[in-house]
Amino acid sequence: MARKSRTSKSRTSKSRPSKMGRKWIQDDVLAYNIKVVYQDLQTFFGVTDLPPPNNEIHTFTGTAQDFAAAKDPETSYMLGSLDLINEVTDPQADNRVPYTIAFVRDLFDVLHYTDVPRRREVMMRPTLRYLASQGRPPQVDICIMHRLTVIILVVKVNRPSRGFGPEPRLISDTIAAFHNDDIMRVKRLGTDPLVSKVMPGIVMDGSMPTFYKIPVTPELIRAVESGERPDEETVVHAYRPEVPRPEEGMGPLDNRRIILSCFEAFRQLL
Repeated sequence: MARKSRTSKSRTSKSRPSKMGRKWIQDDVLAYNIKVVYQDLQTFFGVTDLPPPNNEIHTFTGTAQDFAAAKDPETSYMLGSLDLINEVTDPQADNRVPYTIAFVRDLFDVLHYTDVPRRREVMMRPTLRYLASQGRPPQVDICIMHRLTVIILVVKVNRPSRGFGPEPRLISDTIAAFHNDDIMRVKRLGTDPLVSKVMPGIVMDGSMPTFYKIPVTPELIRAVESGERPDEETVVHAYRPEVPRPEEGMGPLDNRRIILSCFEAFRQLL
């Protein structure tokens, strides 16, 4: 059964919502008739049981011996970044943000989110050329791109000290990335724009992910471009892994096994 929708507190109240490529707060999500519904595992992934992790990293404890035992550099780098995240004792500190971005980059390589034959690559802080030309580029932290032209997964890293929730920013960045890619698809490739798409997204709070499925439609894009509320409601589905100690992310091994299985299931959405 789906959980009730959950909203974060807004930082301020505004008469008009932010437009495409701007930094959103919860007020903007509500203004554009967007509702986030948190679901259980079976409803979100469409499976009764999660697939097992297909990599040995769930057995590692993050010690120096584990780094040495890693069979590939990506796994070693990933475990090193995870160790740095775990060393940050203040969960409100932003100094773990670069460690988190590095961790996600290496995790995607280890879990085969990247795919050389299919030309899927990790990009950090990519430039959205059309929106950049309009003077309003969003701050996409990290993403998976296809052929270096189409963003197929957006990741937002939580920055607690800035006083805003990452969820509205992820939704804003995902809509902007889809819109930017559609325009570039027409301008550079001469192909028809996509009518709509459910875009996968992830918020990372340290090494703890929350997974999202974000529908992007022409009506929603027109509304965000004009700063007007659309008639049709957009329902974003989300799932936060149910682990014994969520505040510790992928540090504990029991947490790590569950979260890695969630990443395995989520990869099918790319």
